[in-house]
Amino acid sequence: MKRSTSEIAKTEAEYWDEGKLDRTKIKKLRRHAFFYSYKREKRIIDSVVASFEGKEILEIGSHSWLMWIKGKVTPKKLTCINISQGQLNQGIEHATEVSFETEFHLMDANELTFPDESFDAVYGGAILHHLDIDQSIGHIHRVLKPGGYIMFTEPLNMNPAYKIYRKLNTKERTPDEHALVASDFKKIREKFTFQHSFFDFFSVFFGFAALKIYGDKNYDNWLNKIGYHLDVFFSKIPFLHFLFARVIIYGKKR
Repeated sequence: MKRSTSEIAKTEAEYWDEGKLDRTKIKKLRRHAFFYSYKREKRIIDSVVASFEGKEILEIGSHSWLMWIKGKVTPKKLTCINISQGQLNQGIEHATEVSFETEFHLMDANELTFPDESFDAVYGGAILHHLDIDQSIGHIHRVLKPGGYIMFTEPLNMNPAYKIYRKLNTKERTPDEHALVASDFKKIREKFTFQHSFFDFFSVFFGFAALKIYGDKNYDNWLNKIGYHLDVFFSKIPFLHFLFARVIIYGKKR
């Protein structure tokens, strides 16, 4: 029986508030596999975030702004929401350090309570896959002003090998999260123009080899570089997109 969004939200809050996730196993591999792709991701995010200057923006989450917004642009106002009070507190703690106006709310992104057309941009880091896509995208579309922007970084679950890994490593994720698949892209396209950049297929395998050779150090190595360049080349081929592990989605309200 499918659980309600309120039940799922309660479980999500519990997992984040109590720190139940265990990602120690994957972190070493990520430091190799994502070493170069994180740099590429940062360049894309910076280019999108540049349009947030002087705008009213909403983060679905509460501390991605520390990496994406702080020191790069000065929004008119930053509003953050989170289902977890613990996660929300992390954002609140750092908000005393910035000059622009901030506001934080304990809120379920499946049920945004903001008035229509409140924000110029809505963004989030690895958040949509914790939500009901239909509900959350509908609310995000509603609270955006005409022509407003979205940007989300998300994990993918289209590659059969990644599907198997996820089933075998359940402690790395919350019980109800669902990394994005092709049908989720279709739902987003219905309400937003849709651009995307894909990351991390070959880099995962080359990163695994690099981890075995170098251990948890020396991430700037030839193996990781080869994996990264192969990813950049093959990510331009649409029918191979299902192979990749991560995506940046960005676009404008239709």
